[in-house]
Amino acid sequence: MIYKEYKHNPPHLFVKNEKYFITASTYQRKKFFIHKEAKEYLKNSIFRAFSEFKWQIDDWVILDNHYHLMVESTDSPTDLVRIIRRIHRFSAIWLKKNYNDFNAPGRIWYNYWDTCISIEKSYFNRLNYIWFNPVKHGYVEYSEDWKFGSYYTRVKEDEKETKKIINQYRIEKVNIKDDF
Repeated sequence: MIYKEYKHNPPHLFVKNEKYFITASTYQRKKFFIHKEAKEYLKNSIFRAFSEFKWQIDDWVILDNHYHLMVESTDSPTDLVRIIRRIHRFSAIWLKKNYNDFNAPGRIWYNYWDTCISIEKSYFNRLNYIWFNPVKHGYVEYSEDWKFGSYYTRVKEDEKETKKIINQYRIEKVNIKDDF
């Protein structure tokens, strides 16, 4: 287990083979990812970066100005910093190259926050939170309609299991700063 504090960033707890809930936000909460292609590129960047470092992505959701992930670390948990840096660097370069209409500042990404999850109930509460984030922010009325999240396919693959998780683990029990 490694605990690191940074001067201008939140502290990080790095634990081998553990679950992490991750939230990343755009700079000044600007909606840089409003286009479908931008969300697709960000999704592909996320999956490529985590795959390169052999981390597993359990669930995810991408919105216009932030994303949430539930991932599992490897024996090298400090790689998380490099993974996020890679995602943000490549998605920012792509966005600036393909969408000049944003009048983007020098920065696209603001920061990311991670929470090491070691309690099963906490894991499932956050999973539920990821699934219903598009509803919370008013993108859709029903989570299964949001194509830029894992719930879209997960509920189709195993509706009974996802409904069981939703009923058993409540999102109102999760205290997450998410005022995007």
